[in-house]
Parts: sequence; C-alpha cells; structure tokens
Amino acid sequence: MRYLFAFLLTAGLLLQTASFARCDNYLKNADFAEGSQMWSGDGQAAFLKPDGTEGSDSDPGVIPVMRVGLSASQTRTIYQEFHPQDAPGKVTITVQAYASLDFKRSKHAEDYQTEDYMGMPITDFLIRYLPDYYQQSYSLKPGKWVTLKASFGGQQAADDRAVYFIVPPGVGVVYIKSPAVIPQG
Repeated sequence: MRYLFAFLLTAGLLLQTASFARCDNYLKNADFAEGSQMWSGDGQAAFLKPDGTEGSDSDPGVIPVMRVGLSASQTRTIYQEFHPQDAPGKVTITVQAYASLDFKRSKHAEDYQTEDYMGMPITDFLIRYLPDYYQQSYSLKPGKWVTLKASFGGQQAADDRAVYFIVPPGVGVVYIKSPAVIPQG
C-alpha cells in the first residue's frame, strides 16, 4: 500500500508539472495589466469603464484594454509576435472587441489597400495569423462587447508566429481585451 501511495503521488506531481509546462496562451500580457508592453502597432493602453467610456486605473470597475483609434484612410493594427515551443496542429484565437458608439468603417475600397500584400477586406475587424496568412473577418456591434473566435489548422513549420488584430479605416475607436492564442494539440 505504501508503494502504491508513493507511486500515485509521484505520478500526480509529474502530471501537474507537465500541465504547467504546456502553454495555455502563447500571448504575453494578454490582460494588458502591464499596459502595451509586449504589443506592437497602433494601440495604446487605456482603461474602460463599465459604461463604455474611458477612465483611469483608479476608477471603480475599470478594465485594462488596448485602444485602437480608427484612421480616416488606413487600417490600424495591434499585434504580438511569439515563439511557440511546440508545433500545434491547430490553434484557437479569441479576443473581445468593443466598438465605440460613433464607430463607422469606411466604405471606400481604396482605403483598405496597403503598400504591402496585407490589405484588409471591407469588414469591421480582422484576425490575421502569420506566417500562414490565415485570416477571419468579423462584424462589430457599436456599444457592445463582441467575442471573436477563429480556429486555424494545418500550419506550416515556423519558429516565429504573430497574431494581428486589425481595425478598418473610418471613425471611432475599437477597444480590445482578453486576446488569446491557444494550442489545440
């Protein structure tokens, strides 16, 4: 009995250690508690009140977010590069987005073109996953949080990857919270 207990205890500790070694979210600072640290692009760290207005970190009920202001004639992006230790067969990307009440995307196709190959379709929000160039577009609801989710499989071998959250040209602001890139095995 003593040996069985020791075996079970050892097996349990090994399983627990293995679960800590497995990455739950490839993204760092996904709660934006450290502001925009680890994130690149056009976003700025901000605090959003429950009523959808910006506040400060001392206001009751605020949450840290990334603020991406729309530009009249070009897309805006926040992104994070990461280096997965494993090669997942599939990843699930989730993020929550909140469009300001004055959010209105441009309807002019030429505003969505860029100088590189990575233009944006005419849509409210785009998740892009590189280097595979997978992407998924979404509609937003001004004044409401929307959870956006994309799953991508069949990835090419790569040491470096990146996830981009892209907003269209137009007016208003999109706030982003809780981004995640989760390996699915």
